[in-house]
Amino acid sequence: MKTYRIFSAAFFMFLLCGIADAQSSQQERLTGHVYYFASDSLKGRGAGTVNADKAARYIVRQFEEMGLEPFFEDGFFQPFEMYGTDTYKNVVAVIPGNDPSLKDEYIVIGAHYDHLGIKDDEIYNGADDNASGSAALIEAARILKSRQDQLKRSIIVAAFDAEESGLWGSKALAEKLDLDKVKLMMSIDMVGWLREGKTLQLEGAATIKDGRKLLEAEARKMQLDITAKDFETKILTATDTQGFAKESVPTLAVTTGLKSPYHKPEDDAELIDYHGLDRITSYMADVTECFANQPSPLPSGKIAAIHGGRKKALEIGPVVSWANSYISFPDAAFNGKTRDGFDAGIAAQANISKKTALEVRALYERLNAQYPDGEDLYGSALKYHQESVVVPATLLFSAGEAGVNFTLGVGGYFGHVLNSGIKDLSAPVTDKNQWGICWSIGFQIGKIKFSGERRYQLNPLFIGEGAPDARLYTGAFGVSFLF
Repeated sequence: MKTYRIFSAAFFMFLLCGIADAQSSQQERLTGHVYYFASDSLKGRGAGTVNADKAARYIVRQFEEMGLEPFFEDGFFQPFEMYGTDTYKNVVAVIPGNDPSLKDEYIVIGAHYDHLGIKDDEIYNGADDNASGSAALIEAARILKSRQDQLKRSIIVAAFDAEESGLWGSKALAEKLDLDKVKLMMSIDMVGWLREGKTLQLEGAATIKDGRKLLEAEARKMQLDITAKDFETKILTATDTQGFAKESVPTLAVTTGLKSPYHKPEDDAELIDYHGLDRITSYMADVTECFANQPSPLPSGKIAAIHGGRKKALEIGPVVSWANSYISFPDAAFNGKTRDGFDAGIAAQANISKKTALEVRALYERLNAQYPDGEDLYGSALKYHQESVVVPATLLFSAGEAGVNFTLGVGGYFGHVLNSGIKDLSAPVTDKNQWGICWSIGFQIGKIKFSGERRYQLNPLFIGEGAPDARLYTGAFGVSFLF
């Protein structure tokens, strides 16, 4: 252990002992929480470990101290199984609302308390990820409890286990709750680097009725810079909103971004911006109170595409492919050898429904193939080259989980040849206009799509007297990015 860590830990463990003092400020309490969760003694809070259990029991003590009630009848812990074991637990409390018609509706505010534990003999303390969010959750709950008399809807305060293992804790809670009564779920995940991140990022504003307006209004009151995005778009860094959003619950993912040493041993408590964390905590308490007291229903009816919502009506983006082609001679029952080429251009995808779409691409294509040198089909070969503009149009059918889809497409294409020829030969002459059928198979994750395609020319490749009956067949493997 480094010397500065020893002194820092000793100082803030001393501070932690005084947290219950009514004179301690919110920022001091937040600092104490983060230093406890991110201390070497908790060894990275690996999900389901005795050290994660210590963190969970610490959260329970904080909830008990401020007078929160357990949400479930058998206490604050919500045990759940993962990989056949039952050592995992969420900590779930409730602050009951007071409005006769709204108190049975819930706003869920949550943060995961687990991290990566120990890897290669190094402790991953996870100060930003997510000791910062856990600390903010505790102190936001303290504020909301002090304002309980003003709350119309009830508030569920949830500290999740096993987020790093696959969002298991939040999924377990989503499965346990009556989601018809949950009007909004907010996840606080990595909020300790406001100074470097510059703004607080709020993803999912469009899933909430008047969400952007309300979020920005509360931010102006605090003079806090925020970036309110309509939807979550990240697949590889999903957060605890997922289990709720996939069931059409409005969600808001709250973060200062990936500026900290994300998933690295260097993510330590002394790097956290505690002044920024203090401001974010107060903002989240105010926002939660605002949503709890909205008289109108909160869901907007809009869900992010990665959570199973309808995609944008039209998506456009660049596409580039590696291609290979060969010339087929049907009358001779002979196919030439393939040669490499490429194409690049723009893809446009019109989403007809969740499962069907029409894709049209405009491509510049450079193809190469082999042409027999003389009458001996199996002898030496000459190089055929072709530059053209090609427009494939494909009807796509998709299947898979939200945000991750497999696609199968069938359609046709039209191409206009810009330049072509056979080395050392003036004939035959290439038909400038080419058309045929095509099919494709693809895999899409978020906005990135990988696809393989085959195109079969139906009209003759060559024209003119004495031209051989030939067709150009092309295969391509490409990647596109759709906005």
